Amino acid sequence: MRNILLLIISLIPAVASADAARTDSVYRCIDEAIANASVYLSKREGRINTLKRRFETSRGYAARYAAALKVYEEYKAFVNDSAIAWLGRAERLARRNRDIKSANYCVALKAFQCSTAGMYMESAEMLASINPRQLTRDGLLAYYTSQKHLYQELGFYTRIRNLRNKYNYKERMYADSIKAIADKNSGIYLQLMEADCYNSDDLAQALRYNDMRMKNIDKESHEFSIVAFYRFLDYKKMNDTDNWTYWLAMSALGDIRNAVMDQGALWELANHLNTTGHPSRSYKYINFAWQCAEKFGTRVRSTQISPVLTAIDSSYQGIMQKQKERLVIMVLLISLFAVSVLVLLVYVNKQRGKLKLTRDELSRKNRQLMKLNNEMQQVNDNLDESNRQLTDTDRQLHMAIGSLNESNKVKEKYIGLFLRQCSIYIENMEQMRKEVLTMLKNKHHTELMNKMKSHDYRDRQQQELFDIFDTTFIHLFPTFVDDFNKLLRPEERIHLDDRSRLNTDIRIFALIRLGIDDSSKIAEFLHYSVNTIYNYRARIKNGAICGRDEFEKKVKEIGVPQHTNKEGGDTADEDTAQ
Repeated sequence: MRNILLLIISLIPAVASADAARTDSVYRCIDEAIANASVYLSKREGRINTLKRRFETSRGYAARYAAALKVYEEYKAFVNDSAIAWLGRAERLARRNRDIKSANYCVALKAFQCSTAGMYMESAEMLASINPRQLTRDGLLAYYTSQKHLYQELGFYTRIRNLRNKYNYKERMYADSIKAIADKNSGIYLQLMEADCYNSDDLAQALRYNDMRMKNIDKESHEFSIVAFYRFLDYKKMNDTDNWTYWLAMSALGDIRNAVMDQGALWELANHLNTTGHPSRSYKYINFAWQCAEKFGTRVRSTQISPVLTAIDSSYQGIMQKQKERLVIMVLLISLFAVSVLVLLVYVNKQRGKLKLTRDELSRKNRQLMKLNNEMQQVNDNLDESNRQLTDTDRQLHMAIGSLNESNKVKEKYIGLFLRQCSIYIENMEQMRKEVLTMLKNKHHTELMNKMKSHDYRDRQQQELFDIFDTTFIHLFPTFVDDFNKLLRPEERIHLDDRSRLNTDIRIFALIRLGIDDSSKIAEFLHYSVNTIYNYRARIKNGAICGRDEFEKKVKEIGVPQHTNKEGGDTADEDTAQ
């Protein structure tokens, strides 16, 4: 329950904001409707003219009588005098045709229009001339409605308590008479029931009756404005400001859109806006309401609107006076500002002369500086060119040093290898010499002959040479095999079972990497024919990713130090052959 209560409390500001936005939206619609009031007025006048032509072209009493009442209906809330005139025309038609009930019905309707316009004596005399027994059911409802409205108006405006009580009693009496004969679902019956609940402060039930009335009317009709006005009264008595201002605004909007000149909602709304700090909109609404009352032609509405108009006009004039005072202050300030600007312009004009001299001197100095800058730029360009040449020379020098270092390392390794191998061969030859002398002394001639014919000794020496070569080369170029394979298509790459030993394919290109690219020298070292070496080289180059001519060049670059040119000079990468 606590969470629900907190949720409800948190939603109250959002709901209030939504209600305020809803009412503001209706205000904007009212502003637009007032701006287009001539359009709505033209539509009503067009309907009236159409009905008048229909009356003129009608033949027969019944048709002309019905047409006259339709014209009256259009004039009823539009122009009071015209409404009374057309009721008079309908009455005369009825009397000429000895239709007393219809004539009395017209008199009852005229009495209502008179009491609406404040002509209470005329209304009372008209009602007194009617014999209720000479009325139809609709005529009787009109008669009771006119009597109720007359005494309601008299009770509202009289200052004498006894008379007010008398008029209020008669109003309730005629209201009861209406309820006794009216259809329980009719608008007049529901309106009276809503009024009874309102007077007895049963406002929830009053709103329920109002809901029932809302269901049975067109939202674009004048009747909707009337029901909305009653809804405003219910909510106002409940002190529900958001709702009563909304429904009052909706009633006023409906009156404007239906070109209703007998308005009560708009001047009430104007009074509310004036008291809540919206004088401009209030002034516009009350002026429009006054124009409508003038067109309708009723002194009652003028009497009701006049105090509101006076109050709003006073507020508006007060605001206008304040605005005038602010305008005078603004004019004085602007005048003072203009004088200040004029003085400033005179001062600035004098300074401009001094500035022109200074600017000319600065221009001369600038030209000298630009000349010096151009000379310095030329010197800088020459220095930049010299720096670029030095940088290129330095890069070439680094590359040469790197290549030389790499070549020196290879030479050092292979010189050591050569000296070591020579020493081994000398020792082997000495050992062989001793073995031969021993075998000769012992006269083992046959065994000596067989040993000299055998290739085992040569093969062992050759394999030993290859092992030393492979070990030394892999030590110098540990990534040679991987880098070599990167130059070949995947399906042509060479995979060694023992990474510490090279095969013939690799040895051929290892010798080429060391600078021995003559096939005859390679064949001599590996003890193969020149054609065999050529075939090996051709087969490997056919599997290269790059061109055949470029392949051996890239092989010779494996393990060569790479150099990059960076800002501030060239720096060499570390020797990858280390």
